[in-house]
Amino acid sequence: MSQFKSLLISLSLSPLLLGLGNFPSQAQTLNSLSGETITKVVTLKKTNGENLSFKIAGPPDKVNNAAIVLATVLGVGVDASAAKTVIPIVLAGADPVLTTDLILNLDGLVRDQTGVNVTKLNQAINAYNSIIDKADANSLKALNNTPEFTAIRGLLGNIRKPLG
Repeated sequence: MSQFKSLLISLSLSPLLLGLGNFPSQAQTLNSLSGETITKVVTLKKTNGENLSFKIAGPPDKVNNAAIVLATVLGVGVDASAAKTVIPIVLAGADPVLTTDLILNLDGLVRDQTGVNVTKLNQAINAYNSIIDKADANSLKALNNTPEFTAIRGLLGNIRKPLG
């Protein structure tokens, strides 16, 4: 938990401790329409002293959402390489809460290379489908051109096939 708190402090996201309920709506905001671009660096200090940094650039609302989702999934222990997939997905316009749900359910989906957690698979598929359903036309097009998102689609499909 101390990793999570230090990450939140470094991001100045203390309100996140109260929950994830205050993401901006899926609709485009004035910031994303204005063409303004910002860059934010999210840094995680690991227990071994190593710092992992993630650079996020884009419209302010999407960058802030991506930073919150990244901090959340890193804070609960998702591997850094898996956690960084949230950045392009949220920047493409995916719902941040659903993206968090998707990544958290992908984490631990396959157990010991021998079994699949069927509950997590079902929840990941539901989150993925909900992202598609909630996306506006521009976001849907951007998500379809995001390799991380299309790779998740392929992964979910490949895991689901043998289960019927």
